[in-house]
Amino acid sequence: FWFESLAEQSAGQSSQNSQWAAMRSICRLGNQFLHVQPAGVRRRHLTSAAAAPACRFSRCSPSVLHPRLVACAPQSRTLASAEPVPAALVKQLRDRTGASMGKCREALGEEGGDLDKSVEWLRRRGVKSMEKRATDAAEALLGLSVAADGSAGGLVEVRCETDFVTRSDLFQAFCLGLAHVVEKRPVPAQGDAAEGLLDVPLGASSGNLAADTLVKTALLERGSVLGEKLVLGQAFRLAAPDGGGIVAGYVHPKFADGQANTGRMGSLVAIRPLGGTADAEGLRAVAALLARHIVAAQPRYVSIASVPVEVLQKERETMQAAHLEQLGSLKAGKVDDKVLAKVLDGKTQKWYSESVLLCQELIAAQSAADDAKPLPVAEWLDAQAKALGVEKIAIEDFRFAAL
Repeated sequence: FWFESLAEQSAGQSSQNSQWAAMRSICRLGNQFLHVQPAGVRRRHLTSAAAAPACRFSRCSPSVLHPRLVACAPQSRTLASAEPVPAALVKQLRDRTGASMGKCREALGEEGGDLDKSVEWLRRRGVKSMEKRATDAAEALLGLSVAADGSAGGLVEVRCETDFVTRSDLFQAFCLGLAHVVEKRPVPAQGDAAEGLLDVPLGASSGNLAADTLVKTALLERGSVLGEKLVLGQAFRLAAPDGGGIVAGYVHPKFADGQANTGRMGSLVAIRPLGGTADAEGLRAVAALLARHIVAAQPRYVSIASVPVEVLQKERETMQAAHLEQLGSLKAGKVDDKVLAKVLDGKTQKWYSESVLLCQELIAAQSAADDAKPLPVAEWLDAQAKALGVEKIAIEDFRFAAL
């Protein structure tokens, strides 16, 4: 303690500051004492720091020191002269990446204060930590984005590891940002909206992510901030059809306090008027109600004509096998073919009412005084077309996603 006090006082006065720093580090190792001769001060007592005169090294050969202490001197000099990372630089890196203050300080220290290299360091650290996690992301959230003019809509699924992350505002905002990317990105008529999406730039800044950040990079950076592995799931895009068509969407919330247009079930629907020009607001209201119905009823096909032949054939075979099994082996052998065909036709109509959008009964909020039976979607659309002054409202296509 006596030697270090003298050394600290003399470090500012001596021209050999670096030597004093190295010697202080050497003395802390404690293997061997150094002989220092302070001028005019007793060796065992130091009255005050102000009264302590400058001390000097005794002229001794380096061989007096232990070899291990001599070998440690250059390393100690380097450690003593290291400068702390400026707080402003740490804050700048935190604002850019969203990482914690400790990780930002560590990254800057490792990369010598270089911001770009520190960002890469944080990315590598985030990827490495996520690689240790399970490959299957058990939780997910849907994000919906529809253009203000109804020209297009995007629906995207982002998967993570825990329900806790899906509740965070950062994750929900990220889902909405990716949905906006899907909405703005044109895809072929029969193409998959998720194909090649990882290599597409965000197109607009999202939080601390720049507009030119690729989707795959954004997943890594958001994953490093949230501490979980993020995976891009299914993605859908619908464009408004020509001739005054419009797109609408709906997402059923997953949490009561979640952000708007995020949830666990979602849909997009594209419609257009035939035989006239419909009011845009009225047409948008029809499309919005259809989007809600799709989420509630979960149809598979738009119309009977859109059902693939092989799908219908398989369904009828399944219906026939189930009906004969229900009759039993004795009665099944005596069933008339015409009777069996009528039974299958009835079951097929019931299947249409469950799986085909135009055949389903419209699911909509009704008043308590309204006891009328719900209309099929096709009849309801005809009534809405008449109210809007057009011949017909056609459903071009729809998309549905559920977690």
